[in-house]
Amino acid sequence: MITVIQSEQRVGDIVAQYTQASNVFKELGIDFCCGGKQTLSDAVRKKRLDEEEVLFQLNKVCTESRPAWPLDWKQDDRKLTKLTEHIILQHHDFLRKELPVLRDFVNKVARVHGEVHPELKELQVLYHQLSAELLEHLNKEEQQLFPAIRKAEEEGSASALLAALQILDALEAEHDEAGDLLSRMRETTKGYMLPEEACMTYTITFRKLEELESDMFTHVHLENNLLFPALAELR
Repeated sequence: MITVIQSEQRVGDIVAQYTQASNVFKELGIDFCCGGKQTLSDAVRKKRLDEEEVLFQLNKVCTESRPAWPLDWKQDDRKLTKLTEHIILQHHDFLRKELPVLRDFVNKVARVHGEVHPELKELQVLYHQLSAELLEHLNKEEQQLFPAIRKAEEEGSASALLAALQILDALEAEHDEAGDLLSRMRETTKGYMLPEEACMTYTITFRKLEELESDMFTHVHLENNLLFPALAELR
């Protein structure tokens, strides 16, 4: 495994470079905001944690790469099934892990900075709506749509294809709703523009929201522009 994090690095510097490290620190109870100037070694010692294990977790998270979907996928006889599996592994699993963590960040900055920056209160409402709708949507896709798509691909029957397309019609509009919420979140924060006094938590929250937005764009692209049209081509 590639090593990018060292014990002598400051906690705040680590999070500033690798936002995904914030999830590890939050889980371990290490303060990277007010306590951001302490070295990782000092923070670990204060929490009585195993330094080697913490370093392993951090380096693993900070060097993980998420594979892109291959462009030559159309040559695969099981392309729809494999694409649904890829979407679940790379995007659904990411959302299920990230949404609750990011919810805590959004709640905290709204609570601490909301009086001075009321747009954070609006952001909080929009984010909670987005999170709830996305989690419900993921369940519908995994329990209804994706199994129907796999069945249509395996059987090749008109009835299986019709069933999958009917489910698709009912769910496709939800992508537009999620896109609208993401757009309103960006508009509310003026493009996630940070005020001069933004603390580390404030900064990381906005960066993580931008990462969520970027992941959603890729996620929806795979479904709207690859998976769904390919399903229709089975007619």
